[in-house]
Amino acid sequence: MCIHGKYWYGAMTLALLLSATAIWANRADGETTAVNIPATRPATAPAKIEARYATPTAVIKTLALAIKAGNSDSIRHCLVVRGRAGRAAVAAFCHISAATETFAKIAQAKLGPPPVNMAPAFGSIDASMNRLLALLPKVLITIHNGTAEVKFPASATGQGQTIFVRQLADGWKVDGAKLLHLHKPGLAVAAVQHRARQLNLLATALQKTTADIQTGKVKTWTGLEKDMELHILESQAAMEAKHEARITPPSVAASPPPPSAK
Repeated sequence: MCIHGKYWYGAMTLALLLSATAIWANRADGETTAVNIPATRPATAPAKIEARYATPTAVIKTLALAIKAGNSDSIRHCLVVRGRAGRAAVAAFCHISAATETFAKIAQAKLGPPPVNMAPAFGSIDASMNRLLALLPKVLITIHNGTAEVKFPASATGQGQTIFVRQLADGWKVDGAKLLHLHKPGLAVAAVQHRARQLNLLATALQKTTADIQTGKVKTWTGLEKDMELHILESQAAMEAKHEARITPPSVAASPPPPSAK
C-alpha cells in the first residue's frame, strides 16, 4: 500500500489511521455480554504490582493516557506480544504514536490553529482516547485463565468493542496482537513486517516535518503541506529502494574476453 497521499491532510489522516488508535472507541466486534469471573493470580507474581498494571482497566487507562501523551516507552510497557514480527509492529506503533503527538503539538504551537480542511486530523487521537476513558467505568469484564475480555458499551459514536488483556507476573498487559489486528487468520509475517516498515517510514516523515517547523523552514500551513508531502514521498522512495535491494541479485562482473590469438 502506498504511504503517501496527494494532500497533506490525507497523509496526516493516514498516519492516524495506521497508528490504530482512532478505531478504539468506534470499532464493533460483536462480542456478547460479559460476566465477571474471579482472576487467578500467577504463582510467580511479585509481592507488589504497580497500580497502573494492577487490573485490566488500570492498564487500559494507562495505555490510553500514554497514547494521548505520545509516550512511546509507556505505550510499549502496556503491551504484550509474541514473535519478532509482533515486537516490530509494537515498536512501530509506539514510534508513529509518539511522532504524531509531537508533530501535532509543535505544528499548532508554531503555526497556530490549523485550517478548516486540516483541523479534523488534529485532536482525533485525543478525542478517541477521551471517549474510551469516559466509557471505562462502564465496562463489563470476563476473566478466564489469565485473560480478560474488557467489553465497552455502545456510545453515540459507535457500537461497543472489546479489548483483550493478559495477566503476567508483573501485572496486566494489553494483548498487542489483538489490539493491532496481528492475529487475523492468514496474515503473513511478511505483511506484518511490511506494515511496521510503513509506520516507521511515515513516523520519520512526520519527524522531519516537525524539525522543519522548529527550525523555521516551514512557516505556514501551506508550506507544511508541501513539506510533509515531500518527506512522505522521500520515505516511500526509501522504502521501495530497500525492497528492490532485497530482491535484486548482486551484479556479477563480466569475465574479460580471452586474449586474441597471435
